[in-house]
Amino acid sequence: MSLESFNIGYRSAETYETMLPPHFYGGVEDVDIVAGIMRDVYGPHVPGAAGLRILDLGCGPGRVTEVLAPYASDLHGTDKSEGMVRQFAATFPGAKATVGDTESVVAALLGSGHAGTYDVVGSFWSMSYPLLECFEETGADGVFVVGERDAGVQRAERIVDGLTRLLGENGNLVMMFFDASSAEQQLVTSLWERVAPFPGTGRDYTWRLLEEGLQGAERKGRGSLTTSRLSGVAVAADAAAARDWFLIGHLNSFPDLINDPEVVAEIDEFAARHTGADGRVFIPSGVHVVHFRAGKGPADHLPSAAE
Repeated sequence: MSLESFNIGYRSAETYETMLPPHFYGGVEDVDIVAGIMRDVYGPHVPGAAGLRILDLGCGPGRVTEVLAPYASDLHGTDKSEGMVRQFAATFPGAKATVGDTESVVAALLGSGHAGTYDVVGSFWSMSYPLLECFEETGADGVFVVGERDAGVQRAERIVDGLTRLLGENGNLVMMFFDASSAEQQLVTSLWERVAPFPGTGRDYTWRLLEEGLQGAERKGRGSLTTSRLSGVAVAADAAAARDWFLIGHLNSFPDLINDPEVVAEIDEFAARHTGADGRVFIPSGVHVVHFRAGKGPADHLPSAAE
């Protein structure tokens, strides 16, 4: 792959949709986890009836947005990739679609009077990137540290704080965030560390920053945080599809890694260890499911029949 192919899996909606394996957790696909949260909070959807203002950050081509859109009277999707936003806009022609990185988008929305205006803010598998970019930037020619670590922490804290500030009364922040301890992410971590170490505590640093930031918002009385960690699998059709998922999806077609025979061999060996009798590759995966409910007071945690 050429330098022009760097990060193609997240610039081209077609490439993304081709390489992405389905992810299952306890018999439920990741998209259906989000659908279940929406049903629990808002009930079975009647298209447009809920009349919600919904923001999907890092929306990609709109894969998860599909289960949010039926509840929305005002839908806004944002992504730093023009290709992804084009596909999102084509799928949801009535929605607002914005090209921009999450840090800039959140700051711009807050600066333009949108604090406290969204019923639902979503981010699905994408929030690790803007948080990591507070400390380092990755391009086709390498990984580069940006600024001092303390300044990076402050940037990350502003992003997380901004997410909760966008929520209106009783608004809901719903997120899926990769689990760094899964076998899948442990392999990805070891491969990327051939290029550069991760900041802070390592691969889990962005998760720790997110969780700590939302716990801080809870302590300030701005809402109630629930998180759960689910174990599951990403299912690749065969060894070649598993290799593509790692090379394009996880390693971003980064030339120094994907052109390294040792890296490819390590991925293939991992896939072989997790190949089933039917030839499919069951990649051990893990996800943190995050639900922050704005405006929840202590009494809201009591049983509904309590007085």
